[in-house]
Amino acid sequence: MKKKDELKYLDKEWAAMNVHLNAFLETGDQEALHKFRVQIKKLRAMLNLFETTSQQPGLMKDFKPVKKIFKYAGNIRDAYTNLQLGQRYELKNEQFETGQQRIIEEGIVEFRDNGKKFIRTIKDSYKSLKKQLPHVGDKEVAGYYKNLLEQISVNLAVSGFNKDMHTNRKLIKILVYNHKLAAKALDGQIPFNADYLDKLQNAIGQWHDNLVAEQLFSSPELNDKPTVTKIKRKNVGVKRSITSLADDFLKKATTVELAGAK
Repeated sequence: MKKKDELKYLDKEWAAMNVHLNAFLETGDQEALHKFRVQIKKLRAMLNLFETTSQQPGLMKDFKPVKKIFKYAGNIRDAYTNLQLGQRYELKNEQFETGQQRIIEEGIVEFRDNGKKFIRTIKDSYKSLKKQLPHVGDKEVAGYYKNLLEQISVNLAVSGFNKDMHTNRKLIKILVYNHKLAAKALDGQIPFNADYLDKLQNAIGQWHDNLVAEQLFSSPELNDKPTVTKIKRKNVGVKRSITSLADDFLKKATTVELAGAK
């Protein structure tokens, strides 16, 4: 991996993050907020790769102020997601809807009031990270992917449907997010089935979304037992799909069919 390619990737992904942040500050649009948070996840994945492979500490520490903004935005996003779940399951609870809407509106106002400070924080973090971004060789990148794939394989073999499964999804997404940057380094070293991994992490995401919905509708505020039963029934099929997909994980993750192959 060439240093200039690393810097180019950092610049591009960081610029995209700023675009979505500015869009949200200007409009308060939920999709802009979502894309802003996704970009932070992509950058965090990239820095995890660089820090792990170079053994150079400090990258994640310098990114920590940006992660705090991510969590700040997450409060708004969680309330929005709760409203979406309410609509999906046709919840009729005016008090709940009003409360979540208040969290969103007050959160947006507070976030936008802090907008200039957030922009400065992100700018300072970028300057610091760009100065110390290490060069990482192809061999180290391939080793990183190999080790993480093996770790996920072991995790999937022993973890049940609990927080460990959600951790597996996070690890898979680190590899998927970094694939565009790492593709050349992996070429000829480790076959990488991005489509399979994306399908698996999406399935785990569906399971986790259903779990969040189940917890929400089980809360004392809602206590909607019929909806909880419906969600649990739905998640049985999702779990079955995940179990099937995760079987022989390492082989599936490193098997890529050539174009035109039968």
